[in-house]
Amino acid sequence: MWVMLKNYLMAIKDILLPKICFACEEKIIEGYLCPKCLNQIEFIYPPLCPFCSNRLTNKKEKICAKCLKKKFPYEKLICITKYKNPVVDLIHSFKYKNYDFLVELFASLMIKHLTRIGFEPCGYDIITAVPLYKTKLRDRGYNQAGLLAQYLANYFKICFKDDIIYATRESSSQAKLDKISRLKNLKGAFSAQAGLENKKVILVDDIFTTGSTVKECAYALKEKGAAITVIAFSKT
Repeated sequence: MWVMLKNYLMAIKDILLPKICFACEEKIIEGYLCPKCLNQIEFIYPPLCPFCSNRLTNKKEKICAKCLKKKFPYEKLICITKYKNPVVDLIHSFKYKNYDFLVELFASLMIKHLTRIGFEPCGYDIITAVPLYKTKLRDRGYNQAGLLAQYLANYFKICFKDDIIYATRESSSQAKLDKISRLKNLKGAFSAQAGLENKKVILVDDIFTTGSTVKECAYALKEKGAAITVIAFSKT
C-alpha cells in the first residue's frame, strides 16, 4: 500500500512540477540537462600544456611557448571544460543562485573526463579547494570549489581537508579585473598550514581564467612543502 501511495505521489509531483533542463528549460526525464545541452559542453582533451592547459599544436612540444620561460608554483593544471554556454550559465547559478545541488552534475562530469584522459589518483595525499574568506563564505553559505573537492575526494578515495589553506583577508571579485589587477588583488591573500612536507596535494577550483587565484594558493601550499596539481572545472 505504501509503495503504491509513494508512486502515486511521485506521479503527481512529475505532473505538477516536471523536471526541466537547467540550461534551456525543456522538459527532461532525469538529470539536470537535456541531451542537446549536455552535448554542447566542450571538454578539453590533450595534448595540452601542463601549466596553462592550452592545446599544444606541435607534437614535439611538452610545454607551450608562452609558459616555457615562466615558473609555476604547481606541477600540473587540468581543466575539464571550456567556459562556454551552457557551462557559463550553470556555473553562475551554482555560485550565485544557491544552486549548490548542481555540484552533482559538475562533479560527475569532472570524474568522467578525468577517467577518460587517464588521470591517475594514486599517490595523492590530500584534496583541498581554493578557499573563500570567512565573510564571503558566510554570505554565500558554501564554498563551491570545496563542494567539488569533496566529491572528487570521495570518489577517488583521497583525504579531503578544508583547513590546510585559508584566505587571510577579503579580496575584491576577480571577474572584472585585468591580469595585473588580479595579481595585486590577491597578493598575500592566502596562507597554508604547516606539516605539508612531501605531500602531494590536489587543489580544486571552479574556473581558471588567468590563474592568479590558484597560483597564490599554490605558492602558499608550496611554501609549506607540498607539491600541487590544480584541477579546475572550466577554463576561460
